[in-house]
Amino acid sequence: MRNETIRRMVRDLFDTVGEVAVSATLRQKTQGDYEPGSSTEETTSDIAIRLVRTEKSLSDGANAVGTPIDPSLHHALIECETVKPKVDDDLMIDAETFTLLQVVAADTGAGILYEVSYQ
Repeated sequence: MRNETIRRMVRDLFDTVGEVAVSATLRQKTQGDYEPGSSTEETTSDIAIRLVRTEKSLSDGANAVGTPIDPSLHHALIECETVKPKVDDDLMIDAETFTLLQVVAADTGAGILYEVSYQ
């Protein structure tokens, strides 16, 4: 399947699920060049995205004793075509700000769908 076909299908899917796909903002932070004797400047970029919250089991059967997953950890699929999300980016949903802890591409390289964990 061509990447453009995958991107179109993901956009269509997010359109189809309606209000389940929540509008959010991905804030990417970039460190400026380091100059000795001064602090580095950080710039931010805000990118409009859509996300669908997902649930994970609170216990992981792969662990010997089924250690519970941290309940404050959230998971979602995000549609983000203009940039690649990365760990430590901020995710702003309504009035709350979260930090991405894990980002996994979920679209075989098409560059639009990511599974994220955030807190």
